[in-house]
Amino acid sequence: MGNKIEIDEEVLESLLNQIKKNRQKQKRQNGTGSVVFLGSYRYKPYAARILIGKDINGRAIYYDIDTFKTELEAIVCLENYHKNPTPLQVYENKYNRIVSFPQRPYPLVPVSSINADIHRKDKRNYTFKQVFEEMKESLFPTKEEIKLEKEYHIKAEGKFGRKNASNLTIAFNQSKILYNKIFRELRTSDFKTCINSPSVKPSTKIEMVKLFKHMDNYAYAEDIVDKKYTENLKSPATNYKTRVPFAYEDIKYLWSIQSDDFAIQFVRDFLLLAIYEGCRAEELLFIFTKNIFLDKNYFIAGIKTKSGTNRAIPIHQKVKHIIEKYYNKNNEFLFNTPTGKRITYAMYLKYYKKFIKGHPLLLDKTAHCGRHALETELQKLNIKQTIINSILGHANGNVADDVYNHVSIEEKIEAINMVTYEIGKLCILKSKKKVS
Repeated sequence: MGNKIEIDEEVLESLLNQIKKNRQKQKRQNGTGSVVFLGSYRYKPYAARILIGKDINGRAIYYDIDTFKTELEAIVCLENYHKNPTPLQVYENKYNRIVSFPQRPYPLVPVSSINADIHRKDKRNYTFKQVFEEMKESLFPTKEEIKLEKEYHIKAEGKFGRKNASNLTIAFNQSKILYNKIFRELRTSDFKTCINSPSVKPSTKIEMVKLFKHMDNYAYAEDIVDKKYTENLKSPATNYKTRVPFAYEDIKYLWSIQSDDFAIQFVRDFLLLAIYEGCRAEELLFIFTKNIFLDKNYFIAGIKTKSGTNRAIPIHQKVKHIIEKYYNKNNEFLFNTPTGKRITYAMYLKYYKKFIKGHPLLLDKTAHCGRHALETELQKLNIKQTIINSILGHANGNVADDVYNHVSIEEKIEAINMVTYEIGKLCILKSKKKVS
């Protein structure tokens, strides 16, 4: 009989704790899943778990590939699965909660029953209406996503924006003659006949062209069609009302407006900010207070385009007091009503209608006209186009300019403060010709 070795209980506990700490340090690489202990009461307590997406609130949604008796088996499962990722059956209600997927999404198949066979529907005989309904379910925002976009201007990733989705729905409602036709049998002439219907408004015709092209792309990606017949469709010419920049007299008139009515005074301030900052109306309404740096004379805002998103916008000294007037570090957004409620775009339009009734001189002017006014003025001052584009959030149209010509905030501040909207102060940057 060999000698028995007695181990002190405190030493044993210390060794076990050290082992646990070492195991915690050995984390798996991001995106490769993890092993989760489900509880000692289970026959197979270890689960091989992967992240399949996040819901509208940013909460993680997981999928357990399988459960095992030992941790090692679960690790082996994860390694094998990443070498050969096969489609995973996910309950439909769980799949529908997913708003964003990982950078390398897993192949998921939504099913009503986990025991359902994985197979693709035969969609080759889908009607126009069926293609739209499936595309709508896949690419249109949900009610929750629409609400989020309205409140925070956060568009659901990989989906149409709420306005775009609404316009496409209107176009679909005007396409009833195509509803029950097999989509793969439709040709360019069929789409044109629908668009050229005399009962369809010119603005709706433009949206119909967009709708048909989106549906064709979706059908092609889903193997519903083998060829796209909408590529040669062109939007009909429309006579849009040209936006005219604010004239100097209009701007002078705006400055003269003073009112005790919050709505009237707010629209006046709002239009002046558009004129001196060059922002779109929605960009101004979505300025977060945390993104305003009054001491450095700029704020961060911007929506709509890749070039315009999250850009540094210089504060013109003439309207800085307007921003200071509405600024409250305790508010999430810059613009709020006297009762503390955030001013939405719909609320602004309501204010604007009231404002314009009392000031018919500005009947043809909107916040977007202010944007045009600033661009026109900066061009008159011979400001470099790359600086103008950086302020307004336009793409330069040149890869080299967009990548290499990074405009500093100091350059933007200097450029924007040259704008006076006064006659006789427009040529200060013009080059002097040498006198021979």
